[in-house]
Amino acid sequence: MGEMSGLQLRVLDSNPSVVDPLEKRNYRIGRMTSALQTTRPGYIVYDNNTVSAEHAELVWHEKERAFVLRHISHTNHSVVNGIKMTHGQARGLKVGDTIHLGHLRLVLEKAPQWKPNDDTTRVTMPKPSAKAAPRPSSAATATPWELTRQQFLELHPKYRPPRVNSEDLAVFTRQFSAMLDAGIPIARALTFFGEGLSGGDLCQVVEGMSYKVNSGSRLSHAMRSYPRIFSDVYISLIETGEESGQLSTTLHRLADLMEKQLKMHKRVVAALTYPAILLMVSLACICVFIFVILPQIEPMFRGMNIELPLPTRMLLASRALILPCVGTAVLGTLLAWFFRPFIQAYLARRPALHKRVTRAPLFWPIFGPVMRKIAVARILYSIYSMLDSGMTLVSAITRSANVTGNFWISEQMQLARASIVDGETVAEAFSISEIFPPACTQLITIGEETSSLATIVKYVADMYDEDADMALTDMTNMLEPLLMGGMGLIVGFIVISAMLPTLELINHL
Repeated sequence: MGEMSGLQLRVLDSNPSVVDPLEKRNYRIGRMTSALQTTRPGYIVYDNNTVSAEHAELVWHEKERAFVLRHISHTNHSVVNGIKMTHGQARGLKVGDTIHLGHLRLVLEKAPQWKPNDDTTRVTMPKPSAKAAPRPSSAATATPWELTRQQFLELHPKYRPPRVNSEDLAVFTRQFSAMLDAGIPIARALTFFGEGLSGGDLCQVVEGMSYKVNSGSRLSHAMRSYPRIFSDVYISLIETGEESGQLSTTLHRLADLMEKQLKMHKRVVAALTYPAILLMVSLACICVFIFVILPQIEPMFRGMNIELPLPTRMLLASRALILPCVGTAVLGTLLAWFFRPFIQAYLARRPALHKRVTRAPLFWPIFGPVMRKIAVARILYSIYSMLDSGMTLVSAITRSANVTGNFWISEQMQLARASIVDGETVAEAFSISEIFPPACTQLITIGEETSSLATIVKYVADMYDEDADMALTDMTNMLEPLLMGGMGLIVGFIVISAMLPTLELINHL
């Protein structure tokens, strides 16, 4: 049996459920006319009269790491996510896509973790060897309970996977590229870099990669062992550099990309630091007055039988609400962390809800425009780096879809990728999504017409990087007076609440 893709086709509205686990190979889908073909690998047979003998072809692209559906029937039609396909047309697929072959309805989804007595699948998966070492479940196949258990295990340093921050990774990339430029072989460069470190997770990662490279593995394959450190864009660029023989040049571009993203991250942190500190100090002063100073004044007024004014009574009553609210917030945060795998699994089963949840923050007032501009800059920088390294346009868009970590943006980028596969221009594909503004697509149109797409993409990325920087400054300038005004109202209310009892005391003397 071939290597599994981690995906499966499931027939909707079927009872019992009909599921076909998919290997990394090409398939012909239909009814078939020969009984011999039903037992051959590469054929998916459905007993449905509305499906022709060879209705569609499912093609696995190793570089894209995705399936493409090509319609090959002359009598029936195929529909992918509501888009009708005619003979010879092809369309890229992603998890959650629905496929209509005639009246047969299928969905492409992630394959669940294999169970020994699972009779719902047509393909019998081999049991793991008894001598093989147990492997941890991947995020795509592990159950929510297994992921929750893994979360708790990672709290202990013994079970915690290596973690490298973006700044250390950017320094590693820059120095590693300099070593390769100097003519040092990859294995020796990794050894030199590891010897220069004084321990830590980065040292552990470099030593692990050095061992794999010395054992005969490619650098990109060694990096795939650390998916939490090296992103898909990072590994894809390394693979492109290996295939083109320009690994050091690719590492230079990758270091530039990471440094730009790091600078943007630091600008965001710097812009939010002052408002956050102002808010925390103000809240701390308010809490000190409410929980420390005011309770010392209250007994004196009660002893003199003086009724406290309404604002003061409201301030005292707020003590009974603040502690439960803080406790509820802390408990809610802990529960959200504990049930995070279940929440992610729930959203994964409901893509429409997942898209609405991840889309909403991008359209918040004040914060939304800034987040969208930062996302556009990161996507375009990633696309430029991959195009300049020799990667194809479709591959670059596929890899850059996840650089922002936002599910809705990823879906929009996959929609743009599918449009390009269908023959649309890059500008037309980008205009379909709600990510890229019209000015961006107009400039990309010029780049396509002048055959300088990579140069224009870099120019637009620089433009939106500066625009995002200005938007961050504007956001900070807006937050400061809003916070100052809000804190002023609260402090004014507290001062009035403290002054009125004093006036009442003077009147009773």
